[in-house]
Amino acid sequence: LAAAMVPVFAGCSTDEPASPQVPQTETQSAGGTGKHGPHFPHCGGVSDQTVTELTQVQGLVNTATNSSGCQWLQGGSILGPHFSFTWFRGSPIGRERKTEELSRTSVEDINIEGHGGFIAVGENPLKAGDVNLCEIGIQFDDDFIEWSVSFDQKPYPDPCEVAKELTRQSIVNSK
Repeated sequence: LAAAMVPVFAGCSTDEPASPQVPQTETQSAGGTGKHGPHFPHCGGVSDQTVTELTQVQGLVNTATNSSGCQWLQGGSILGPHFSFTWFRGSPIGRERKTEELSRTSVEDINIEGHGGFIAVGENPLKAGDVNLCEIGIQFDDDFIEWSVSFDQKPYPDPCEVAKELTRQSIVNSK
């Protein structure tokens, strides 16, 4: 038994770093200050009314709002559709894209209003082929924004068309 445990404990050596090393980007190595993209107004410059109109979901409540984003839930409940805008300053979009690639049906490149990023599509886990989630991340220098659109029951509009329009409006409203 003791011989069998040696390989298990050998894997716990303290000589190894606790987490993988993250390579420095050019902006990090050139003095530690990154280049930020434009300023995005409150909730990406998109009103509660616009989110309701585009999603066609009545009774949306903006339940979480701060300087980096907003979240809308039907009736304020976590059970049901949810929609969110998030602004990531000085955060690598590649990490977010990798997470999406591990958890979504597909992730592809996208360009909206001349800005590149990714579009991630998710299917309802209970109904194969039923696309009910779409997330779009768009890069701006060392920043990125992300819109997430998730429906819970039909009928609902195409989540990626909604996410594209919300993203477009945020880009147009940025300063």
